[in-house]
Amino acid sequence: MDIQDAISAPNLLNRFGSYELETGTTAVQWQHTLNDLGYKTDVRELNLGVQAIIIEPSRLVGGADPRREGRVMGD
Repeated sequence: MDIQDAISAPNLLNRFGSYELETGTTAVQWQHTLNDLGYKTDVRELNLGVQAIIIEPSRLVGGADPRREGRVMGD
């Protein structure tokens, strides 16, 4: 999986003890499993706006979250 695929993947995060699953995505398929393991879950719209850069020996590779207005640029 490249950096853009990872950023574009459905959001699933845990902050403050409850798992937040991005509505309308495959992340929702984990709700019952997480609940069965005793975790609290909340399915909702998530648009965190992640941007990232990987530093490689001869280049920089970046990705931007399509759910937000960020973008990656370079020359």
